[in-house]
Amino acid sequence: MAKILITHPIDPISIEKLALKKIHPSLKPKKELTLVSEEVFYVNNGDEEIFYVPSIAIKQKPDEANDPSLDSLTLILENVKPDVLIVGNNAVPGKAIAAWRKAVGKVKKLLAIRRGVDTRAIDKQAARKERVAIGNLPGINSPFVARHMIEYLKIYRASSRSKIAIIGVGNIGKNIALPAIKHGLSVHLLSPSLQDSTVGEKILRQRKIPADRVTCADSTVNALVDANYVAIAVPWENNAGEKNKDIISLEHIESLAPNARIVSASVPRIFSVAALSLMNDLVKQEKIYIRIDTAKRRAVEAKIDYPNLDIGHDRAFASSECQQELDNAMLQKARKFIENKTLELVR
Repeated sequence: MAKILITHPIDPISIEKLALKKIHPSLKPKKELTLVSEEVFYVNNGDEEIFYVPSIAIKQKPDEANDPSLDSLTLILENVKPDVLIVGNNAVPGKAIAAWRKAVGKVKKLLAIRRGVDTRAIDKQAARKERVAIGNLPGINSPFVARHMIEYLKIYRASSRSKIAIIGVGNIGKNIALPAIKHGLSVHLLSPSLQDSTVGEKILRQRKIPADRVTCADSTVNALVDANYVAIAVPWENNAGEKNKDIISLEHIESLAPNARIVSASVPRIFSVAALSLMNDLVKQEKIYIRIDTAKRRAVEAKIDYPNLDIGHDRAFASSECQQELDNAMLQKARKFIENKTLELVR
């Protein structure tokens, strides 16, 4: 019988649809759960068992070296021995992956699914070593994240031809660019994929972005100079596996138009320390607006050092509609893997 372990909160409606029921701590009817102290929800669908332990993500701390929830994750993987592990932005360290592989044996194919897009919290090196495939859910939450970013950017209040710089022109960036064009803003796009004009035109067509209504910037400097609005949606790692660390510097922030609004769905460290410090000061002086929506542990870390910034976590796709879409997609991916036993490649 296939086993799916979910360690990140899912939508209440999804819980109801799946008929997940809380197992009373004193009962522990499943031998797999005898050593598990976390609150567990469970359902047996005949050909699959689903174990739901949201407290793993809820209790997680920014300091992985001293985080008891990671020990709980390791223990649960060792005892439940799932075919598929589904996580949110909660970490999956190497020791948990190694323990999981040891518990299930060398032959069984395993999959860790990120209930979202960014897989940086999963130890990819350990996953490769232990032959654990990694999957994610690109494009599912993008429209919801874009909607959230537009709400905070307030581009519908913008004067015609105000400049908006969109850093990252994937599914999120596209869904910001199109309303910005419709509203009459001067739209400047920055993405490595748009640097070659021939390739860039093809990509714009694929994203249904009219090439004659946008400017494809050739550098971060040109994208951001005199920008009234900035939308940032880039992954922590680019396609080459390199980190997008410090891609926005102090000089870039200084070049923005007065009273600019910046909304980012990327991790805070895409800004340099100097840029973050300057933005923190400018917000206090009410000379700029910054909204960063990121993973919980990244938000907690950043808020300590930059208390004036508007930093939230996981709010960009907090709607029940978005959460249910993610839940449906993750289970479809898990069940397809279990059915086909196809080992996905891990970069």
